[in-house]
Amino acid sequence: MTAAGRGPESTPPPRGRGRPRSEEARADILRATRELLLEEGYTNLAISHVARRARVAKTTVYRWWPTKGELVLEAAGACIAIGEVPDTGSTSEDLRIASEQLIQTFSDPMAAVVIFAAISPADHDPDLAAAFRDRHVYPWRMSAARAIERGLGRADIPPGRDVGFLLDVLVGTVLQRTLVVAHPETEGLAEKMRDLIMGLG
Repeated sequence: MTAAGRGPESTPPPRGRGRPRSEEARADILRATRELLLEEGYTNLAISHVARRARVAKTTVYRWWPTKGELVLEAAGACIAIGEVPDTGSTSEDLRIASEQLIQTFSDPMAAVVIFAAISPADHDPDLAAAFRDRHVYPWRMSAARAIERGLGRADIPPGRDVGFLLDVLVGTVLQRTLVVAHPETEGLAEKMRDLIMGLG
């Protein structure tokens, strides 16, 4: 048979210029993890399930992520990244943004799975909880504390307020309104929390 008559199985076509196979595998694993998090939750999520969904070996998953928690944190990274409160020059706007950052993050279904895994005794993974706090919660909290301190310095916030307590009230209220109640209640919440902290509510 001539070269022109050989089937594709005889001479593999040249590889295209797309992403390397390792990048494709990583993307498939992260996609599979996100899908399974929403379908199964954190507790029931197994590396074997992820590998099967992504069509890779379990060893491939463990090569990049030694623990389930690390895999989940990367897969859900865009959803759980609360961010940091900017200094806009306005206490009112800084606090509104701080509240909105929490509301948007806690309202995301995938972020909710990770947050519950970090705080719930049933799902609790100490390493996941510590990494989530260190990478996402504490940076936001420190930047929000600075925003409140700026407001105290400008006399936009009544003097003598306990900064840590105000942050606890903010986080706790948003958590309650987004993740605890049967139907989320977030309409106007960012503005209400801003006004409460500023002593206007």
